Amino acid sequence: MKKSLGRINLILKIIISLFGIGLFIAHLIDPVAWPKIGSYLVTIILPFVPDIFKGFGINTSSRLQIAFSLFLGLAMVAGIDFDLYRTWYIFGNPCFDKIAHTLSGVLAAFVAKEVLDECYDGKDVKVTGSKARVKHYDTRFTWLFIVAFVALTAAGWECFEFLYDQIADGSMQQLIAPGVDDTMWDILGALAAGIITAFPLSKK
Repeated sequence: MKKSLGRINLILKIIISLFGIGLFIAHLIDPVAWPKIGSYLVTIILPFVPDIFKGFGINTSSRLQIAFSLFLGLAMVAGIDFDLYRTWYIFGNPCFDKIAHTLSGVLAAFVAKEVLDECYDGKDVKVTGSKARVKHYDTRFTWLFIVAFVALTAAGWECFEFLYDQIADGSMQQLIAPGVDDTMWDILGALAAGIITAFPLSKK
């Protein structure tokens, strides 16, 4: 099972990177039709970020890396590289951004559980006269930790979007005057998905 997950993980990384390479070549051929050269280069590199972290002693499971790759395929390749954030409408409203932010809540929930597993050493318990070290969390604390992590991640991303728009004169937040509808719906979507995902994760 572990070997199969590792193989799937590698295949997904290669596919996403090949998309980036193909789009980069398309840019060289027709830069007007395919103008996002920076995004294409990032697409080549991003799938291997977990491997870079591994070099610094930060390990992630194959399942989490697969979830990360699938999210990259949705948010990076489809959303940014193929511009679905601006072109995919349902009932006259752009919806791809909200889908990506909602799924980011699911991904952040899995990351939170992995962080908890990695940072908590467990405690000693007696098993038939001998001691064993096991990891056992209070379900309520685990749920609260995951939800708080998702909320922090969602808020942190919106801060990044705001700073990017201010510094690079971008339009990531797409503020709707006079309010901040886009920002709040992004956070609420991620948080709702994180809350739901936290229930099964907190029981493991």
